[in-house]
Formats: sequence, C-alpha cells, structure tokens
Amino acid sequence: MSQQIQTMFSNIAPTYDQANHALSFNKDVQWRKDAVAQMLKDGFRPSRVLDLCAGTGDFALAVKEQAPQVQVVLADFSKAMLQLAQKKAGNLQGLDLLEADALKLPFHDMAFDAVVCGFGVRNLDSLEQGLREIARMLKPGGRVAILEFFKPTGLFNRLAHTFYVSAIVPMRGGAISGNKQAYDYLQKTAKNFASLDEFKGLMEKCGFKDITMESKTMGVAVSLVGVRK
Repeated sequence: MSQQIQTMFSNIAPTYDQANHALSFNKDVQWRKDAVAQMLKDGFRPSRVLDLCAGTGDFALAVKEQAPQVQVVLADFSKAMLQLAQKKAGNLQGLDLLEADALKLPFHDMAFDAVVCGFGVRNLDSLEQGLREIARMLKPGGRVAILEFFKPTGLFNRLAHTFYVSAIVPMRGGAISGNKQAYDYLQKTAKNFASLDEFKGLMEKCGFKDITMESKTMGVAVSLVGVRK
C-alpha cells in the first residue's frame, strides 16, 4: 500500500474505534463476532490464525473470544493501530503483532489454518494479489473470513448503501476524527468496490471454494467465508 494511505490510517488511529462504532451504529462489534462464528461452523477449529489488516485488533479479539486456544497473529502496516491493539489486548495470551504490508507478508506457504480480514481488502493496491497471498498462506482446507462493504444489487440495497457511504461515512467519520479527507477516501473505496458476485468470482479464481455469505444490517456489510482448495 502507498505511504500516503499508511500515513492516513496512522493519523486516524486514535479515533478509529470510536468512528467505527458510530458509523455502524454500534453494529460492527457484532458483525465481527458473527463472521467468526460463520468461520467456525461445522466444528472447524484452527490452531493458528492471521488477522490481516488488523487495525486495532477487534477481529483478533473476536476470534480469541470464541476460540481461546488459538494463536493469532495481527498484521497491519500502521504501527499506531497495532499499538492500540496491544493496549486493548492487555495481558491476553496467544497474540503476536507484526507491522507489515498485506501484499508483502514474511510468512511461509501454508503457515495458517485461517485468515480473517475486516474492512481491509478494499484498501489493497491489488485485490487479486491480496487474495492470492491469503491463499498462499493458508493450508488446504483452511478458511478465510472477510468482512467488507460491497457494491450492492437490488434497488433498496443500492439506495441504503449509497446513502450510508456517501453521507453517513464522510460526515460522521470526519466529525469524529477531525480528518474529513480520510473518510472521503474511505467512502470512495466503499462506493467503488467490487460487487458480491465479482468478489466471489475472484475468490474462486484465487483458490477458494465453498464460499458462504451472510448479510449484515440490510446488506450494509457482508461476511464471506471461503475454503482453501
């Protein structure tokens, strides 16, 4: 990712959680919990999980809540975000933090049983490269859980999505963070991101199968879980 985007996320780190909760009307915490539960269906019990684009660690903490025995590695390119994640984790065991670019991760092939990524893939310089990197790091049969905003289909969902990302995100996010430019950028990435069908097709192209999808809050967000072929 570019240095400019890295700096932007570091600048909004102090208010990132507050803005996320406000923008989702406090739904984002449950979205992550539900995505973890979706990933853990049918008795899937990973030993080592990567939280990609980990931010302040909410997804990693949701994983640890439902699977306390797992080792979770939090990877993010923003040191400021990871410092906040460390504070939130406190003395919780089984967490490792790594400052790294999502497209240039220093892990060997098949290093993880599962990968989670919340609201991060749309910020990657190359979506396909990012999905291939996730597939590379997963063991066959491993699972990825992606929580994201996607371009909706259907008139009602399109109207709700457009209002949310075009009005709510820049207005509330900018007011809370004091950085309207950052939330203008985030609403543009959400508005221009792939549709669910496009993203699912790309996941299949990059080595995933048995993809399941769950809509969150009238389709504002969607979680997808795929299995590494």
